[in-house]
Amino acid sequence: YDVTIQTIAHFIKVSNQLLADAPAVAAYIDTRLRDGLAQRVDRQLLLGTGTTPQLSGLTDAGNFVAFTASSGANLVESINKAKYNRWALGEVVDTVVVNPADWAAMEVLREGAGTGAYLYGAPGTVAGGQPFGVSVVMSPFMPAGQFLIGALRTSAIIYNRQGAVVEMGFVNDDFTKNLVTIRAEERLGLGVDRPAGIMYGAITAA
Repeated sequence: YDVTIQTIAHFIKVSNQLLADAPAVAAYIDTRLRDGLAQRVDRQLLLGTGTTPQLSGLTDAGNFVAFTASSGANLVESINKAKYNRWALGEVVDTVVVNPADWAAMEVLREGAGTGAYLYGAPGTVAGGQPFGVSVVMSPFMPAGQFLIGALRTSAIIYNRQGAVVEMGFVNDDFTKNLVTIRAEERLGLGVDRPAGIMYGAITAA
């Protein structure tokens, strides 16, 4: 299969004087640009549509098998169902990606009767982020109410053509305005060679 390498960039404009007068600010901008770039990359690895200049992310059509949720299921129940659905085909899942809000809701689920105990462990205890042995990755980019689970170590690979690079330059009339454009960019692609190892869908049926 073919994997398209895309360039993901993040930039900011600052004054020439600021860069010259405040080296600490320049270092701060460099750090923030790299952080912003990392967030853009993370978002596209998950949600990229595959339309240039976006990556074809894990939730892009053709990169996963649709999960069919059960009515009234909670997050942990859906993780369990999807895990064994894939295991039945020989795909040993290792990771589940969830929205932080959905994980938070799962943590405070209680018994409907009896003691009213927390189902995933009382606050103050370390329940761990591995329901049924599957490592949880919380991402603000995962749409609330959805989740992705899969054997990501064997189903997908990131092709990193160029790591994060920060460069400065003038754009258009920036020179006359004493402005400098600082850009951070990275070149990479995501290949999913085993879509059967990945499931994506709603946590519960509507």
